[in-house]
Amino acid sequence: MKRNMHAADRFARIVLAAAAVWLAIAVGAGTAGGVVALVFAGIMTATAVSGFCPLYLLAGRLSQRRKLA
Repeated sequence: MKRNMHAADRFARIVLAAAAVWLAIAVGAGTAGGVVALVFAGIMTATAVSGFCPLYLLAGRLSQRRKLA
C-alpha cells in the first residue's frame, strides 16, 4: 500500500487517538462509549502508523471520476 497521508495528518490522528483513549478511561473502558472510543483510537493509530487511509483512496477516486465527467 502506498502512503497517501501527510505527516501533519498522521500527527493529528495520533493526537485524536490519545484523546479517545483518555475519553475511554474517563467514561470507563467497559461501557459502550468507552469501547467505541477505544475502537476509534485503534483505527486512528493504525492509519497513522501505516500512513494509508482507505477513505482517502476512495475520496480520490470519486473526485477523479467527477473531474472526468
